[in-house]
Amino acid sequence: MSKERYKAIQRFSKELDGVFTLPDLKVIFDENTEITLFRAVRNLVEAGDLIKVKRGIYAVPDASLAAISCRIEPDSYISTGTVLAQKAIIGSIPARRIQAVKKGRPRIYKCALGTIEHLSIAPHLYFGFDYINGQYIANKEKAFLDVYYYYYKGKVFSFDPATDINQEDIDMAVVTSYLKKYDKQFVSFFRKLTGQQYD
Repeated sequence: MSKERYKAIQRFSKELDGVFTLPDLKVIFDENTEITLFRAVRNLVEAGDLIKVKRGIYAVPDASLAAISCRIEPDSYISTGTVLAQKAIIGSIPARRIQAVKKGRPRIYKCALGTIEHLSIAPHLYFGFDYINGQYIANKEKAFLDVYYYYYKGKVFSFDPATDINQEDIDMAVVTSYLKKYDKQFVSFFRKLTGQQYD
């Protein structure tokens, strides 16, 4: 029975990016009762075929943290150093950690696959991202600004925002238009730290 359930997970893994909710698993396993569903899930977790991310969310061992982040909070967007590293604007960052931005309370989720951090942002600053392959991902200019915004708020990164960001590939005209949405204190902090006025 466990092999059949493992095969069922594999069949649906690509469609769901390797991340499953309990309702997903109930349908996939065709389970009628919660007791048998929980038992089946527990057996798969103990066998290492599923990783428990948080209550009600499970992932296959090769699922990406970005996909997991999206299933936990569909409206969050991947940002900060995660995006800047992918765009080679900064060096590498810890591989088993991802940061995303969302409206509402910040949260951190830790599991065997790594750490997912959801940073909170005010509704008027929730912009600057695209929908790519089923996930919201910040463009490099918004990821750039998000780094400085959270640094301004006291966030510590694995890189130094003052010295480790290559600004040459950042479209400063886009940054200038985005800055109009931020308060003057942050804009002053940002300009001082980056050494550019963005007029």
